[in-house]
Amino acid sequence: MKYFIQNPQLEAIIKEIRKKIRLSMNGVVADKMKESGIRYKQNFGVDIPRLKQIAAEYSQNHDLAQRLWTLQIRETMILATLLQPVDKFTPEMAEEWLSKLLQPEIVEQTSMNLLAKLPYAVSLSLRWVNSTELWHQITGFILAARVWNDFDDSEREKIIHRAIELSDTAEYHLYKSIALALCRLARVSSRVAEQLLQRISFMKNAGISSHTYIYSEVSREISFLDF
Repeated sequence: MKYFIQNPQLEAIIKEIRKKIRLSMNGVVADKMKESGIRYKQNFGVDIPRLKQIAAEYSQNHDLAQRLWTLQIRETMILATLLQPVDKFTPEMAEEWLSKLLQPEIVEQTSMNLLAKLPYAVSLSLRWVNSTELWHQITGFILAARVWNDFDDSEREKIIHRAIELSDTAEYHLYKSIALALCRLARVSSRVAEQLLQRISFMKNAGISSHTYIYSEVSREISFLDF
């Protein structure tokens, strides 16, 4: 457990935020998320637009965000991603937060609201897709989908190579994240899109669920691109 120096002002703000969360709770949504396998330490079912409204009422604050994240409540974790200043979020903190990214929603929110804005987002993505841990890989590919235009040729090739390497999997969230990353990388240019489709052509009739999904998503994405 992470411990913080007592700060009455921040503790009062957190108490106020938790009250706002409770007043905005939606038990039906929370129950449906739980039934579908989306489990948090605690979940009040507050929708994302409302959480963004709450976040907008406060200035970004590193200490506040860190304390909110540590509570491990769905809503406080999402608020933490919105209130954490990018310039004070170190690679070590990213690794620490990564250990708690075990649900697709929190992975997406953290990637969108915080990770993709980091100056070292590309290196995080590359490192995480090469991890042996499932949710590290998922987070790496989802982050890659957010920063797809920041990869150079060599880095993009590493993401594609790893995506193909991990593509034969029964883990739905993994192959979904792989497909998303490849779809975004196809946007780089018509040349990249054409080469990518050719490289995954073996998936088209492979009879493997993950391959079928990835090929279908990428080919559909490419068909809509207007270069």
